[in-house]
Amino acid sequence: EEYYRQALQLEPDNLTIYQAILMSMNYNPRYKAEAVFSEHKRIGEMLTNPFSSQAYLFPNDRSFHRRLKVGYLSPDFKVHSVAYFIEPVFALHDHMHFEIFCYSDVAIKDHVTDKLQNYADHWRDISAISDEETFKLLRTDEIDILVDLAGHTGSRMLLFARRPAPIQINWIGYPVTTGLSTMDYKIVDSFTDPPGMTEHLCSETLIRLPQGFLCYAPEKDSPEPRWLPALATGHITFGSFNNLPKITSGMYSLWSKILKSVPNSHLLMKAGSFFDYRTRQLVLERFNREGIENTRIELMSWLPSKKEHLNVYNRIDIALDTFPYNGTTTACEAIWMGVPVVTLCGNSHVSRVGASLLSNIGISELVAETPDEYIRIASDLAADLNRLQDLRKSLREMMMRSPLTDAERFTRNLENCYRSVWKKWCGK
Repeated sequence: EEYYRQALQLEPDNLTIYQAILMSMNYNPRYKAEAVFSEHKRIGEMLTNPFSSQAYLFPNDRSFHRRLKVGYLSPDFKVHSVAYFIEPVFALHDHMHFEIFCYSDVAIKDHVTDKLQNYADHWRDISAISDEETFKLLRTDEIDILVDLAGHTGSRMLLFARRPAPIQINWIGYPVTTGLSTMDYKIVDSFTDPPGMTEHLCSETLIRLPQGFLCYAPEKDSPEPRWLPALATGHITFGSFNNLPKITSGMYSLWSKILKSVPNSHLLMKAGSFFDYRTRQLVLERFNREGIENTRIELMSWLPSKKEHLNVYNRIDIALDTFPYNGTTTACEAIWMGVPVVTLCGNSHVSRVGASLLSNIGISELVAETPDEYIRIASDLAADLNRLQDLRKSLREMMMRSPLTDAERFTRNLENCYRSVWKKWCGK
């Protein structure tokens, strides 16, 4: 963040740097949620101000029951975490009542791009065209509802600032507010955003979907969960496959306390950054300063295939979630592989995703409200091998029966949401 701010002094109009600063704030526990919102709102106003005098006139037919044109815009229509949550919706959209447009900002396509393209009624490649050209394309398509799947992780916030569609919604790609006054809604649920808790942290109006704000599609050729690793190794193995920026100083401290409270336990961490020797050494040094020996920490980098990646969960007894930026895909993967996840929740969306996932599956007892409770839950779970083995055998089935993987119900809920905001815009 320090270097980003230095770069901003050199290029004060560089939107990418502003977005990098915003993203880094989400990882940083030193910032209160109110400060994160304030900075997002400030930059959001900076983006929308040049277009504030623009008249937003739309020729869209205001008939309530007609077939709606819904556009999804994302740079992540590829091998990416977002694809796990958007594919089940794309596959089950009701095309009789919704005409689906995808605006793909993907420069390098892959097999996931091809798969997602097959679900759309219309596929627009915008990777090589400007915001102005994309704006004209969206207006020509007469999109009714435009859904942003990237927030400040994408490069098209200036496009949303121009308001190319009468209704604009942010969903799943960014964990906090966009700060844009032109982004009308953000899709959440009552676990990530309990009524009365987070409204003041969002420039958007919150829409709470029933059960959960997303739907997960597990890998079809996933390996089966094997027996509890502790029964073979003789010790508990905790694990975290979260991105390295999510491992804050507070997590090193908490995880070290858990390791100390569970004799002979180990921690397996997996992240792309660990291909680098110096990065591995820095992480080990952090644990050393907390009194944890190198022999209790194992660091792994990426593996060639998704199946190999999922198989590593068969070496873990308990997954430890990160704070303040909870895991999403990593938590879903762990539970799918029979590994219980212990999460610590806070007072904003970014730190309550774990609570949403675990509550929807039916294991809300693994959600901690305080750091001390987080340590206690992890330690108590580690001491109960029978319970761990039971969870190993039942978690996948629990997930399959939960709202988290009920794509049909989720898609209908999402479409009802679209119809509801459309009705409001039509003034009916």
